[in-house]
This record gives sequence, C-alpha cells and structure tokens, in this order.
Amino acid sequence: MKQILLSILFCALIVCAFDSGVAQTSGKTFGNEVTFVSPPNLRLVSSDSVNGKPSFDYFILVKAKLNGIYDINGGLQNYETFNVGQIDVWGSDNTQRFWMDMHQSQIRFRGQRETEMGTLIGYLEGDFWGGSKHFRLRHAWVDFKFIHFGQDWSFFGDKDIWPNVLDWDGPPSGVWHRAPELKFYFDVMPQSRLEFGLSTPGPQIITSSDIDTSVSSANQRFPDLIAAWKQTTGFGHLRATAVFRSLMYTAGATRQAVPGYGATVSGFVKTSSELPSSFQFQLVGGVGIATYLASYDGYNFDAAPNGKGELEAIPTFGGWAAYEHFLTKQWHFNLIGGWSNFRSKEIASYTIPGAGYTATNSKISLDMLYGLVNIMYDPVPNLIFGLEYNFGSKSAKHVGSVRTADGVEAEVSQSRPAHRISFGMFFDF
Repeated sequence: MKQILLSILFCALIVCAFDSGVAQTSGKTFGNEVTFVSPPNLRLVSSDSVNGKPSFDYFILVKAKLNGIYDINGGLQNYETFNVGQIDVWGSDNTQRFWMDMHQSQIRFRGQRETEMGTLIGYLEGDFWGGSKHFRLRHAWVDFKFIHFGQDWSFFGDKDIWPNVLDWDGPPSGVWHRAPELKFYFDVMPQSRLEFGLSTPGPQIITSSDIDTSVSSANQRFPDLIAAWKQTTGFGHLRATAVFRSLMYTAGATRQAVPGYGATVSGFVKTSSELPSSFQFQLVGGVGIATYLASYDGYNFDAAPNGKGELEAIPTFGGWAAYEHFLTKQWHFNLIGGWSNFRSKEIASYTIPGAGYTATNSKISLDMLYGLVNIMYDPVPNLIFGLEYNFGSKSAKHVGSVRTADGVEAEVSQSRPAHRISFGMFFDF
C-alpha cells in the first residue's frame, strides 16, 4: 500500500470559478469566499457594518440547466447522466434516444452574518433530481470560525475542482460523495490549511449489475475519519487527503467490521495569465473506499466475502484530468479523460446478474475509461451554451469457476463502449 500511496503524490488544483472571476459554469457549489461577475438579482445586503463588513448578506440564486442528450449506443438510454459505471456490459440495447429535461436545475440559498466573534455562514442547495422528480436536498451546511458542519461534498475529495462539463456525473473516478460531516480547519502557515474531522459512513446497498453477494450493510459503529492538507500557490493549489474507515457488515449470521483506508491528491494549474484557462486533476487509491467514487457510490463495492468465510475490503483506484482552454472570453473548450479500476479478491459465491451466471471462488475486475470533449459559448455573463461528445467503456472480468450455459469456465469477460452527444445551457438568475 505504501507504493500505491506514494505513487499518488503528484498534482496541483483549481481556483474556484467564483474566485477566478468567471461565471460558475460547472457543478461546483459555493464555499466561504464568493465573488460574482453579475450579482444575484435576489440579494439583501445590510447597510450596517460589523468589523468593516455588512452585518448580513443574503441571496437566492437559481441555476437553470437544460440537460439535453442523444444516445448513439451503449446501454445508457435509461440514464440522464453519462455514468460509465451503469453501462450494462451484458445488455444488447443500442437504440438511439433523444432526451431533454430540466431536473438538474438548482436552487441555492446562502446567508452570511458578521458577529463580534467572527463570520457565520449558512448554505442550502437542492435540485429536482430526486425520486419522481421531487425537490432533493444536496447541500445544507454551516461554517463558523474554524468549524464546518452539515451535508457537503466530502472533504476526502476536493469541492473546488470540477471539470467544466454539461454531464455532471463526469469521470467514474471523481470523488464527489455528499454526506453529513463535522470538519475543523486551521491555517497553519501562509496559504496552507490543515483539515480534519469525521463523516457519516456510507456503505449503501443497491442491486448492482456486476456483483450480487450475500453481504449487507449493518448499523455502523464508527464515523469515517478524514484529514486533508491544502497549499495555495500563485498558480492555483495542491491538496492531499486521507481517510480511515471501519465498516460494519452482515454476511449470513456473521457480523464483522472491515477496515478501509485511502488517499487522494488533486490539483489545479492556471495556464494563462489573461484568460481563465486551466488544468486540473485528481488521483485516488485505497481499499474499502468505493463509496466515495462517482461510479461506485451507493453500490456496496467497499467489501466482499472471500473464499475463507471472511469479509475483505476491495482495492479501488482511479484518476482524471481536465484541460479548459479559452479561445476568447466567450468561447472555450474542454478536454477530459479518466479511468478507474476495481479488483476484488476471491469471493466464495455470487451471481453475475446481467449474465445470470453463478460464480464460485472467483475474482471480479472492473475497468472503466472515460473521455469527453466540448465547446462552450458565453454570450453574456451567467449564460452558457454547450455541446459535447461523451465516450465511455466498461470491462468486466470474472476469473475462477463460472458456470455458464456452455459449462464451467475459468474466465468470463465482457466489455461494452458507450457514445453520447450532450447539449444544453446554464443560466444563473
């Protein structure tokens, strides 16, 4: 594991779109510092001041998002986002589909109050992407002095980086997991910040098309423990994080704790002094951390039973990189690539749901590739139009003893690509 963690130590990170002075065109959310190109129309700022700042500053911002897609092939016709992890490698449906919706539109409330003891900030955000397209809570957090608590992007990842894409699932290895957490942060030296705290554990159970085991999540006894370090520089910033988990599972009549741990490194580099062109990336690796990755989140890929009647955490690795280049102040394009892999140890028995095969004493390997190119046009501040091409490929391999219609095989593998055209617009008002 030491070699794995050492191999992850390389990067540099993005300055938040608000901090860089451009419109927030991606799925990034607000932080403690907010700068607008065009302030929200629904904003209330106090005429009184405390410590040289308005005593309160409240606003409501709506981010309308038209989500348009055209599926060329690949089995993602039932999904509004291009989630590579959901490609059904055993399926055969390659029908084309045209679709548009506004379900990813967001409503954002933010309030900032100055007190004699410091700045108090509250933030709430939701969209209409929940079941039956009802309003869904995405973020709800409070920040005061050195304490940050509530539901936010996990600080095991990096909320300040996000590839500028129309499809908001993005690379399968993206560490974009939301959970209630309690975080403490301290500026230990100029431009350097240390964070540590705890998060709600999240080994969730949803039927997967890749693995079906007898394991289920039990009541958790311990929170996830997370630490992070961030160094801001003139070109952007660098961030490294670590997590330790103790996850409780039930396998038959056995209740067992499974340890997990991992690390990330993320970074941003400004590539232009005149326009907001940038390069950003993230690497992640560990065991028992699949919950934190976009394409594995919610599918209980953190642990599985081995061939010895025990549960073992599963290694998961991945990374992505994104380059955004502004041709002019209005025209810009993005190039993004990503990958992730999942390697289980020997599992006593499971069913491959999509294929209907029974596997015993077998290992599972999942590999995902992701690529995207887009072009965006900002005719006026806070209005963006875009067109992009999405490519994804998923490969599944089962090695051991797999019973198929033709008999017992030592190895069964299947892969499938997916192609999609995404289009749409963002409008902040």
